[in-house]
Amino acid sequence: MPRYFFRLQNGETLTDEDGEELPDRDAACAAAVDVFVETLPDRRGQLASGGDYEVLVTDADNGPIYSITAKGRRF
Repeated sequence: MPRYFFRLQNGETLTDEDGEELPDRDAACAAAVDVFVETLPDRRGQLASGGDYEVLVTDADNGPIYSITAKGRRF
């Protein structure tokens, strides 16, 4: 099975060094949504102050597969 890596970016980058074996790219996209939903509550303060938050999935060659971004904006 291919291995996918999940990078969390919100001013600093948290990189998944081990990755996760998943059956295919669709499974990696679904896992990214799960990671995003699970970790978003911890990013409320940053989003409220206008920061961004992204979960990026890459393959074993560090090629981008999928990205989810929340953008905080103050008007």
